[in-house]
Amino acid sequence: MGQLHYGIGSTGRCPVILCGGDALIDFVPLEQVNGLAAFVPRPGGAVLNAATALARLEQDVSFVGALSTDLFGDMLHDHMVRERIGTANVSRSDDDSTLAFVSLADGEARYAFYDRTSAGRLWSGLKNPLPAAEALHFGSLTLFADPPASTYVELAEQASSRMVVSLDPNCRPGMVPDEEAYRRRIARVSTASHIVRLSDEDLAFLHPSAREGEVVDGLLDGLTRLVIVSRGAEGASAWWAGGRVDVAARETDVQDSIGAGDTFHAGLLAALSRAGQLRVDALDRLDRASVEAVLAFGTAAASLNCMESGCDPPRLSAVLECLGE
Repeated sequence: MGQLHYGIGSTGRCPVILCGGDALIDFVPLEQVNGLAAFVPRPGGAVLNAATALARLEQDVSFVGALSTDLFGDMLHDHMVRERIGTANVSRSDDDSTLAFVSLADGEARYAFYDRTSAGRLWSGLKNPLPAAEALHFGSLTLFADPPASTYVELAEQASSRMVVSLDPNCRPGMVPDEEAYRRRIARVSTASHIVRLSDEDLAFLHPSAREGEVVDGLLDGLTRLVIVSRGAEGASAWWAGGRVDVAARETDVQDSIGAGDTFHAGLLAALSRAGQLRVDALDRLDRASVEAVLAFGTAAASLNCMESGCDPPRLSAVLECLGE
């Protein structure tokens, strides 16, 4: 199959979801070799993970951001082409690639990032007007500091009147140079986002003195139509104008949690798109059954990802089989 460019996606129509943000190389640990630590490089980054999951869930998707022209940037670009992720909104530069070394303890991932002068960090925005799409999904490293945080904030604010905007902060406190400025930035982009997903760790970091209900109510009083709080093995909760739904996590044989939240979020968006609900007017009409179905789909996708080493999102057929469809 040929490379996807904006304007024609895998189903012959414009990409449904633009994914703007980080694309990096995860160095995932292997079993020790002769007593020495060994790592394998894999395409990663929260937003690229979500884009990969969306593509495997048969959603048309286009990446928005920058890649290096170094060997790791080539690896990331090749991954996008192979996964049928559109690249027309990707710029290339001779700046470095972002690298992340991963350590695992009981399947939970910790990261050491190398990102001071990366192509993604120095991205200055789209060269062409924001393309038409049903949704923009963004967040993670690109919001930690300037550059490029302001560029992505402006992108989201520009998009919010034209499409659904989906935010996953994916906080990494150790990488945030100014915590208060970061909290203000996330508060600002949240007001331009129709869908906001927070992990329980995000919630604690962003709102250390607020109760969960206060945060949710504050979001729903504005532009946000759907708020999700994910709690890993403890399941997830969703709030919308019609109330609250809680779902348990699926029992699964966990290899590791790398990319689980990204895959969960992609599953939410894919489920909404498959149901014709990835539109602001449709989000206004969500009912309990719809939200339960969306959470079930995202939970199934995340559980299947956790059964693999590293971020390896499932295909649509596997998710449907998991759901008994």
